[in-house]
Amino acid sequence: MLAVFALLTVLAARVGATPSPAPSNAGVSLDPELDDAAELDDGELDPLPALVADPPLPDAAVVGSPPLAGPPLAAVIAAAYAAAGLDRDPCPGWRRRARLAGLVPTISVRDGRDATWQDVDDPTIGYVSVFMVSATWHLERLAFDPSELRISAIGAARRRERRHVASLAVHGFHAWLRARAAAASDPRWRTRVVEAAAELDALTDGWFSAATAKVPEPR
Repeated sequence: MLAVFALLTVLAARVGATPSPAPSNAGVSLDPELDDAAELDDGELDPLPALVADPPLPDAAVVGSPPLAGPPLAAVIAAAYAAAGLDRDPCPGWRRRARLAGLVPTISVRDGRDATWQDVDDPTIGYVSVFMVSATWHLERLAFDPSELRISAIGAARRRERRHVASLAVHGFHAWLRARAAAASDPRWRTRVVEAAAELDALTDGWFSAATAKVPEPR
């Protein structure tokens, strides 16, 4: 009797230790965003659209890449300034002319007629044409002119715009260099080279392509 009881106890322990089969996930999407994907006729899920991105950067474009031919970065920034009309600062000239304008007088001209009366035996009235010319100087403008405040605001805005244009030129130029170095090892980067050169052409009003064509390729 004890042997039968021991056998039943061992069998019960084995049944309790048997793992239950894991639920199958076949046909069930664990990602709620994939639930809307339509199924094809052969039972496969419709693939999600692939993200368009640059191909991976080759190691040769980072380490040990040869020097690339191209205009210097300072020349690219100067060309971008010229294309944006920011290569010259007109504010000092405006400020100087605003102060010197105090030496230029304001001229006013007035005309009229003056009547005279002669009280004699035969009274007569005479008319005389009168012209008056006056000149007014504002010498206080030699020390300070109110328009200088507007000139200073314009100068600050131009300096901010120059920093923005320079930042675009620096990032665009280095993107072009990286794409050219990568295209030497991976032809898929050639499209990115053309795109970066087009962006620099738009920034420099076509100067970049003309300058690049004049620089000989390194050997």
